[in-house]
Amino acid sequence: MTQTETLQKNDSYQKKYRAKRIVFKIVVYAVLIFFAVLFLIPFLFALSTSFTSQYGIYDKNYNWMWHAVTFENYTRLFREYNIFGSFLNSILYIAPPIVLGVFTSAMAGYGFARLRFPGKTAVFYMLLSTVVMPGVITLIPSYILFASVYHWANTPLPLIIPGCFGSALTMFFIRQFFMTLPKELEDAAKIDGLNWWGIFIRIALPLSMPVLITQLILSFNGAYNDYLGPLLYVGTVDKFKTLQLVLSSISTAHSKPYTLMMAGAVVALIPTFVLYLAAQKSFIEGIVMTGIKG
Repeated sequence: MTQTETLQKNDSYQKKYRAKRIVFKIVVYAVLIFFAVLFLIPFLFALSTSFTSQYGIYDKNYNWMWHAVTFENYTRLFREYNIFGSFLNSILYIAPPIVLGVFTSAMAGYGFARLRFPGKTAVFYMLLSTVVMPGVITLIPSYILFASVYHWANTPLPLIIPGCFGSALTMFFIRQFFMTLPKELEDAAKIDGLNWWGIFIRIALPLSMPVLITQLILSFNGAYNDYLGPLLYVGTVDKFKTLQLVLSSISTAHSKPYTLMMAGAVVALIPTFVLYLAAQKSFIEGIVMTGIKG
């Protein structure tokens, strides 16, 4: 085979390879766009419905994509319901547990990843086993404990205090990242005179910021969208109600104002949407980092 034939063959192979890659990318992007549109439709429907008049959706000619826009649902929502007060309650109940909880989970995760102590493996797997236990199993015992022993019934304390001590699942994900850190960093820090606490505060935590931010976002979403916990502990006290409890009160046994409910859903979505946009880069990096090494 001459050199010219070899070059022609390589050129033909490269063209076929590039064509296959182009076709593959087209198929992948088409699938991604299809599912993106599929997931966006419910949100767009809720957003459109929130700007529809109360009885407009019952019109036989109603088209959720094209209709007259009105802000009456949002005006009524903020006028008749304690949206600002309940949102402030939600933030007050969420902020201490997620900040302190992620920090204590990071301490535990670093201890299981780097420290050596008797029974470390057994304790780690005991903690991890609690993850597979559904929360509904401990719901009644927890309520009896908080109401009868600590006398925290009808107060937000059961929503705040337990979360400050961390989460086994959060600890596990942070531990996964700490296990990927080079041990040479710790050895150099020990030579400089740092103890384990100094290494954790001055080296491990700064390097793990993407992972910590990811866990903060996930913890925020879980606590912010929680309905059963606030209903159980503060559902009978109006001044302690969270945003989710107030929004659920829009729908009653005798009335289903769907446009008003959609407006409430859109308002409740704004904080999580803004939080994700602000920390999107760190969130994606944290998800990747926690799955690098087991």
